[in-house]
Amino acid sequence: MRTGCVLAAVALLAVLGCGPTGAKKLDVSGTASYDGEPIADGDITFMPDSPSVAAEGGKIADGKYAVKVPEGKWKVVIRAGKIVPGKKDPAGGPFTAEAIPKKYNDETTLTVEVASGKTEHNFNLAK
Repeated sequence: MRTGCVLAAVALLAVLGCGPTGAKKLDVSGTASYDGEPIADGDITFMPDSPSVAAEGGKIADGKYAVKVPEGKWKVVIRAGKIVPGKKDPAGGPFTAEAIPKKYNDETTLTVEVASGKTEHNFNLAK
């Protein structure tokens, strides 16, 4: 009977794990502008170096963003669309193209370190 209780406890720990689930997330916020103008409507994503850690992201509105991100070093991806006059998408609606250069999204060069006391990150993107 005692062996059964010990095995049940070990199985429960294996399922639940030990300690906290995942790293503590910090409130990260800041501003995002492109060519001196606040990004009116866009997206910001914090990409981890490790594939075992999930990306975190949120919306940029009127040049400001706020997201929860675990401590660590992150690549940052910033995207914003712009309507291309005279072009239509396949459904007949307005065609939207990426307004931000690849060096800030698909080929990002942006990095930050998130830690206690390092939670405000402003991005002033040049053309």
